[in-house]
Amino acid sequence: MAEMLDVFDEHMRPIGVLSREETHRLGLWHQTFHCWVVHRLTAGDFLLLQKRHESKDTHPGKFDTSCAGHLEAGETPRDGVREIREELGVEVNVDQLHKVGIHAFSDDLGEIQDREFCHVFVWIREGLDLREYRPALDEVSGLYLVGVGDMRGLCGREIDKVTVSGFAIEGEDKRVEELRQIRLGDLARDDPAYFNLLFSSLDALGLGAGEDG
Repeated sequence: MAEMLDVFDEHMRPIGVLSREETHRLGLWHQTFHCWVVHRLTAGDFLLLQKRHESKDTHPGKFDTSCAGHLEAGETPRDGVREIREELGVEVNVDQLHKVGIHAFSDDLGEIQDREFCHVFVWIREGLDLREYRPALDEVSGLYLVGVGDMRGLCGREIDKVTVSGFAIEGEDKRVEELRQIRLGDLARDDPAYFNLLFSSLDALGLGAGEDG
């Protein structure tokens, strides 16, 4: 069955329900759920990045938000917590998430006109065990950690590359540990306003304070 989405005008007023395909074809506004997972380690605070699967219809192979997905028709932003279970294979109570805010994001991808009201959240986790994640193999091709300070510097155009560490997924969930460098162009989105919203929230939560980018 087609995935159905609530659609909105540019002022976030509801105007109907359409399939995801039609919503993208017509360039109508719709809602998405974004969650940035932050791992607090003795070495500092690290953001979890997912590497999008090469089969994705938008930004294949790019590094992206820890977890993100469309809100289906009738869902509220809090309902989007299901995406964490579906994409990352771990459970979390929505009350453990910190609401960052809403960001209006528009992207012209040719046949796909993507206009999203992104409901952005942060999930703080103490310690590190990437083995706990069970990513959806048809959506995610790797999980990596990047220092909050490094990510801030990259998104702020202050540095041109950062080092990330984690694992790539090959074949039937074969995990290959990897240390690599990424640049701004490797990210699925590079909108300064989006990252200003994120990092302002991280500052308010005391995350990444005192780190060097």
